[in-house]
Amino acid sequence: MKRTTTLLTLLCALLFASSCKKAELATEGGTGDSKTQGPGKQATTGTIITQTRNLAIVYFIPSDLDTLPNWKKRLSDVMIYAQGWYSNAMNNAGYGAKTFGLKQDGTTGNAEIILIRGDNPKASYGTTATAYTTEINNYFTSHPGLKTSNHVLILVPAFGYDNNTTEGPQPLEGVQPFYGYGRYCFANDNPYMDMALKGVLNPGRNNFAKWVGGMMHELGHAFNAPHDRQWVSQNIYANGTNANYKMPMMWLSNYYLEVRPSFLTDAEAAIFNACEVFNNDSKTYYGTITSKINRIYANYDAGLGAIVVSGKFTSSGTVSKILYYNDPNVNNEGTGTNKDYNAITWASSPIGTDSFRVVMPIAELEVKTNGIPYELKVKLVHDNGIINETIYPYTFQSGVPVLDFSTRTELSKTGWSIAGFSSEETAAAGKAVDAIDGSATTFWHSRWSSNAATYPHYITVDLGSVKTVNGGLSLTQRVGASRAIKDFELLISSDGVNFTSVFNKQAANNDGAQYFNFASPQTFRYFKIIASNSWDGTQFAALAELGLY
Repeated sequence: MKRTTTLLTLLCALLFASSCKKAELATEGGTGDSKTQGPGKQATTGTIITQTRNLAIVYFIPSDLDTLPNWKKRLSDVMIYAQGWYSNAMNNAGYGAKTFGLKQDGTTGNAEIILIRGDNPKASYGTTATAYTTEINNYFTSHPGLKTSNHVLILVPAFGYDNNTTEGPQPLEGVQPFYGYGRYCFANDNPYMDMALKGVLNPGRNNFAKWVGGMMHELGHAFNAPHDRQWVSQNIYANGTNANYKMPMMWLSNYYLEVRPSFLTDAEAAIFNACEVFNNDSKTYYGTITSKINRIYANYDAGLGAIVVSGKFTSSGTVSKILYYNDPNVNNEGTGTNKDYNAITWASSPIGTDSFRVVMPIAELEVKTNGIPYELKVKLVHDNGIINETIYPYTFQSGVPVLDFSTRTELSKTGWSIAGFSSEETAAAGKAVDAIDGSATTFWHSRWSSNAATYPHYITVDLGSVKTVNGGLSLTQRVGASRAIKDFELLISSDGVNFTSVFNKQAANNDGAQYFNFASPQTFRYFKIIASNSWDGTQFAALAELGLY
């Protein structure tokens, strides 16, 4: 009761508090008394772990707000807790007690937090990340020693509060940023960001989990991780309920941190292991890497009750782990960012320098609804932190996965030519012939540089002679699924004049090779792809490769 009374008093005071000072830029910090560390060494002062590159923490104050009471010590304690939590979780995942680095404030002995007073009132910033990062990056340019890595946490005080009778007065949500933004992330400072509330259960959603857990989840995004969730067997059932199931950091830690057992999945830990601020070395992180999955094979092994995936890759860097995200499109939620909470993941080490294999029991997958679209996202994690992803679609029928994305042996394209197209770009990139050159890095693009062409777009390919094709059509979207086509029709012809429709299909919004089977063998010399729309809603179209198998 004493805690509640104190918190209510503080929150009520905050509702009417604002700063009338002229905006200024100031920082806590200094060199501290830590000894200079060479590569491979780690400076530890008290409980703060300092590395060669550290997470920068910014406390950004709009001109009509001010810092909250005891912010230096209170937020430092939260960050030291987060550093320790990640260390323990990484150790449990088999990587040793690795965690992100924090710089020490030489004045207070706390974790260094950079105080920046914004030029404008809170209404000018709102939820838009660039409104904050423009000023913050300008400040870092003027004070380059304060930013030692690519990773930044931005804390912004609550813009206001509402009176939630169940959880206590709560900061307003949806009026300021609270999300990952590349290798930056945003979180909210408020009186619930307090280690004194750790383990204190309150009715409704737990306040420590909501705000500290939420901040640590967004940190995970800044450390390069997407969402995922636990295997079915990682649920811990108590008294016939799922009240105590294990909670991955990148699922719903903002509901259950310190309420239920929390951990890092193998995929999360593999990503953090390659993150710049988790490594106390001097090498360069996030340099350009070119990598590609050249061949992939997938089948359902009924004896194992598992999806078995194997394949070959090439990379200009060093692949440290291969990750497999099985992401169902639950209730037609869609794909992409914030649609991946249901992804269940595995991780494997490379076999040699160019191969991979994983066995994924389907009993670990929560969702096996008939016809549900799944994406298997295969991610190559490189030791410099770069992650390259290829996506393969599959589904379930009668509780069994239908896997139709294994690499096919395609017909030779020798003698093939382009017989026609709706439009093309004539610059170095974008010619129609690039869709049959055997390289997924080149692409055809509809005309856009002048007098932009609109849908429908088409390409006609001449095989050079009449051929019988037993398999079907292969299609690869441009790298990154940029300007990916959506709905398309395939037509065939023997003379290049009279065409017959074979099927209408929808291409997946990813850049892995896609295969569309013929119902029966087809004999033809010409085939035409007519695309009717795009995944991004624009009038532009692109394709990396077309082929037959």
